[in-house]
Amino acid sequence: MSVSCTKCGSPIPEGFSFCGHCGTPFSSAPLPSAMPPQSAPPVVEQRLEPQSRVRIVVLRGPLPEGSVFDLQSGPNTIGREAEISFAADPSIDPEHLTIEVAGQSASLTAAPGYTGVFCRVKTPTMVNSGDIIFAGEQYLVVRRGDALPSLPVNSTSPAPDEVFGTPLPNPRLHVTQLLAGGIPGRVASTDKTVISVGRENCDLSFPQDRFMSGRHLRLELTGEQLTVSDVGSLNGTFTRAAQLPISLRSGDELMVGSVLFRVEIG
Repeated sequence: MSVSCTKCGSPIPEGFSFCGHCGTPFSSAPLPSAMPPQSAPPVVEQRLEPQSRVRIVVLRGPLPEGSVFDLQSGPNTIGREAEISFAADPSIDPEHLTIEVAGQSASLTAAPGYTGVFCRVKTPTMVNSGDIIFAGEQYLVVRRGDALPSLPVNSTSPAPDEVFGTPLPNPRLHVTQLLAGGIPGRVASTDKTVISVGRENCDLSFPQDRFMSGRHLRLELTGEQLTVSDVGSLNGTFTRAAQLPISLRSGDELMVGSVLFRVEIG
């Protein structure tokens, strides 16, 4: 068996180690076969968890609507002289509240401000007699009839034998508007177990309040338990935060002084 010279193409008899025509050396050892192609290593996909962004968005107050403040991981103080500042609102304390951010969660952990923090209710919410709720532009003190405070008597004047005034029925529910400076305003007192509050045609109406819906909220007494319910108002009903910490969810709304803001997570 012969093979051809790789240079001149002449046949090379079996056993020869060079081409007899051109002298080109020839090796009878078989050429190494090409290495089989190696498949590429499999691609490993690394799915990174998206970093959560926690922020508050101003809905009402001295700052423009839509103003955004990003919250950092850890405690974030909000106040008149805090990391997140609402310096133009005198009703806010220098450090009014703290929101703690951890991963994709946020919570209201401290509310040392004198006027407190009000949280928008989403479902019927139990309140205590003497608690303050916020609706429209109104701060309202809610009480059971059996928990009404007694009127102080001026000790420098002689006490009359009788106190003049229209006799009160035995009220079950009592709602008082709280004006600036802690002065009591309009009052609704009833022996019924329900009081309605709104802009018009309610037990307690505020026709001049532009943020109050026609029928805004309902206060109900069941036994000794008071419950406040928003009845589909546009701007919401708020109760004062009492037991902390409070876990916050995306979309929760908080009222601080005259500033209303929404918490957004994600």
